[in-house]
Amino acid sequence: MIEEIERHFSQIDHIENIITTSLRQAETLRQSILKQAFEGRLVPQDPNDEPASVLLERIKAEKACHAAGTKKGKTLQPKSPKRKVRDVN
Repeated sequence: MIEEIERHFSQIDHIENIITTSLRQAETLRQSILKQAFEGRLVPQDPNDEPASVLLERIKAEKACHAAGTKKGKTLQPKSPKRKVRDVN
């Protein structure tokens, strides 16, 4: 009985080591994919695409235009429902 329990613990330790190694590999792969994505190496790049700086300026201008159309440049937040307070007395 004790030998069987020790065998199971050994199997658990082995599986735990496999999981830990797999998690490390997954994190390394994730970092590698993110790095390649930010370097623009995941997909072929279109030379006709506008530079990021131009895109950011266009987004900034669109935000400013949208903000000018709302009250004081802020979007309205939905009101939270009011709660009724019961008299406990």
